[in-house]
Amino acid sequence: MDKKRDLKQIDAIAKEFDMSPPAINKPSIEKIIPVITQPMIGETCHKVSFSYGDELDLHFGEMTPYDHPKLAHLLKGSWRFGARATPWTVKHQGQILVVTAEADTDEQTAIAKEIVKQLEQKKLLDLTIEADTIRLTLSFEDDYQLILDPDLDDDSGLAHWELFMPTEQVLAVGPGYFWSCKSIYER
Repeated sequence: MDKKRDLKQIDAIAKEFDMSPPAINKPSIEKIIPVITQPMIGETCHKVSFSYGDELDLHFGEMTPYDHPKLAHLLKGSWRFGARATPWTVKHQGQILVVTAEADTDEQTAIAKEIVKQLEQKKLLDLTIEADTIRLTLSFEDDYQLILDPDLDDDSGLAHWELFMPTEQVLAVGPGYFWSCKSIYER
């Protein structure tokens, strides 16, 4: 499919489903997430990094400089995926390489950060979500998986994960079962 047409479809879908709460008025999450994220399937994860508070960030697609002058020397992906305070697991060929929920020490956290970097330069093959648990699985080439298991009882008010899209839309899932897709300027 034509990527530009796909991005226009994402924009139209995001506008159509950007409804105010309650979230139960929205289409079910397991149906809409694959539609919104379809254009990023096949994109390469060029960078895995960690932001403030050890939040996991994955950068997919075309790498371009940030708009802010102080960050212009840094590159960002056209698709940016971020996980906040959400435990994640990396698997390779069905074997668990790391589970961050079990990383209790600084050394274990540092090891987890190195292991997840194995996703760099790998293409995203699939992205699936389980509606009842909000578990998200990103499947990569060479049989790698990144699995996020959000704590649905988390009362921090933060999204479990966010996806910034080239259409200047952001898909946010969480807290709990809430999700939204809207312009980054509406935040």
